Amino acid sequence: MITNYNLGDNKLVAVDTDGVFTIVNKPSREEIGQLSAAYDFPFDYIGGILDDDENARFEIDQNHNMLLLLQYPATETDTTEVYPFSLIVNAKKNSVILALNHHCDLSKMLDRHYDQAGFQHEIIFQVMSTLGKLFHDYLSAYKGKMKHLESALKQSQENKQIIEIIHSQKSLIYFEAALKENIKVYQKLRTYLSSNDENGFSDRIFDIYVEASQALTTTEIQLKLLENLRDLFSNIVSNNLNIIMKIMTSATFIMTIPAIIAGLYGMNVKLPFQNNEHAFWLIMISATLISWIVFRIMIRKRMF
Repeated sequence: MITNYNLGDNKLVAVDTDGVFTIVNKPSREEIGQLSAAYDFPFDYIGGILDDDENARFEIDQNHNMLLLLQYPATETDTTEVYPFSLIVNAKKNSVILALNHHCDLSKMLDRHYDQAGFQHEIIFQVMSTLGKLFHDYLSAYKGKMKHLESALKQSQENKQIIEIIHSQKSLIYFEAALKENIKVYQKLRTYLSSNDENGFSDRIFDIYVEASQALTTTEIQLKLLENLRDLFSNIVSNNLNIIMKIMTSATFIMTIPAIIAGLYGMNVKLPFQNNEHAFWLIMISATLISWIVFRIMIRKRMF
């Protein structure tokens, strides 16, 4: 779907004709071909987003169209992954094109006020800032999830927590790789803007670069914490299992004592007290007393 916007009362307003800003959402190859021909830029400038594994890059073609292909996080199934988006600054029609192949909430960016002077730079900045901040939002959510996991692990005997850890770790690995690639693109863009003296716009891109660097640092820290948490989970489960096996082994040993005594007195031979009318109770009391003594000894030696 292709939606065009023009500036009206300093806000982006949807129009039916070509505008200063275009959002291309989940395009077909035919739509990409039409845009490529109309705006005179290579097909893969937008076609790259059809491949979810496309790497971030910065390009300027012979017609002076600038491509910023970056990555942003989104949740499609149970796992949060990163997907590419294209931000194209078109020289032919002096417009900005944003192309995505996965859902992203852009309502806040569209509701902002934009000055007529330098609106193009402002749109570029808002797109990069809005999609870049998604990393911080997801990382904040992961911090809360990790605290919940830490408290749940203390009594855990199930696989649910370890599966959550694996999903979180998978997402953070995607984040780490994506942020590193995005930072490289920000650096190339800043170098280009500085050499072309784009009215201080390079300084604003530096703010996005700093935010991405902070997100990368946070991601690396959370990855290390998750690795420690996974090891802790394995140790807790193993320790809990050892405790259970220890209790069951000790209980089995104590229960074996009366079973042995009862087995001895069940033999068809002459036995002590066999003619005593209180023999049954004497045997029961003796077996219980021996079991109790063994139980106390095992508790003192921390074997129970």
